[in-house]
Amino acid sequence: MIGIFDHIAVPSLPIDHPPFFICLQFEFEPSEAGEPMDVFIKLVDDDAKPVVDFTASGEVPRDQGGGPTKLFMQFQLPGIRFERPGDYRLEVLFNGTRVGEDRIPVLVVPQP
Repeated sequence: MIGIFDHIAVPSLPIDHPPFFICLQFEFEPSEAGEPMDVFIKLVDDDAKPVVDFTASGEVPRDQGGGPTKLFMQFQLPGIRFERPGDYRLEVLFNGTRVGEDRIPVLVVPQP
């Protein structure tokens, strides 16, 4: 996961954040080609309450040259309503195993 931003600062809550993208890169060995894959992404609040989640399924692609395969995936998260401040957590699971996690703090920063 590559972060363009690492927190969300807003003047007050609740607030409707505009849509944004989650971009992922996976790398597979040639022996994994054709194997089933399920990618599950979820955003939870600091009480572990789900805010939004996505699932993508398919099979691991084969590299034309017989080498490792890099797979790029992007998910557009819809506009999300943040009701309260806190540390939100983005989790990425691949075939049921957590392969990535990032925290996105939501902060209230009053305007001068």
